[in-house]
Amino acid sequence: MAERQPKAIRVIEGTLLMAAFVLIALAIVTQYAGGWGVPYFTFTSERGSPCRNNLSGYTCTPLTLADLEFYGDVDLPDDSRMLSGTYTATHDYRLTARLDVPPVSAKSALDGLKEAYGDCQKGHRTPLDTKGLHSVCVLANDDTQGTAAEPSSRLYLVGTGLRKDGSRPIVLTMRSR
Repeated sequence: MAERQPKAIRVIEGTLLMAAFVLIALAIVTQYAGGWGVPYFTFTSERGSPCRNNLSGYTCTPLTLADLEFYGDVDLPDDSRMLSGTYTATHDYRLTARLDVPPVSAKSALDGLKEAYGDCQKGHRTPLDTKGLHSVCVLANDDTQGTAAEPSSRLYLVGTGLRKDGSRPIVLTMRSR
């Protein structure tokens, strides 16, 4: 018959097994807590942006181009370079982004912006520093512009133009009403 281990060794082994179980469960919970929406835990969006939960929603920064296209409902050239971007979702949302489009894709970027947000509006304020730019275009849908019967569920202001080298800077701000 096998001899029993001393009680002290059995207690230590049991304690170590319980601690290992708790640590493994804690590691699993912390890995998935951000995706479950637990405040102050991080997660990665489906399109690759790092996000962090807070008490009332989440904030993703910096944004990937894919997330900007998804949240902004716009199609931009794949060679567009995100300079900065933030998406904050609570009971409503706010999106801000700065990007740069190389000269070869500048026209298709403007076409994508116009398809998503309408035509350029003359005399409208721009969120973009226009120093050194030509062909400045502002696309907006604030309350003073447009004659739509039903207002949009989002407000946006997009500024763009062309630099001397042909590249296109874009500044986009959007929020829910």
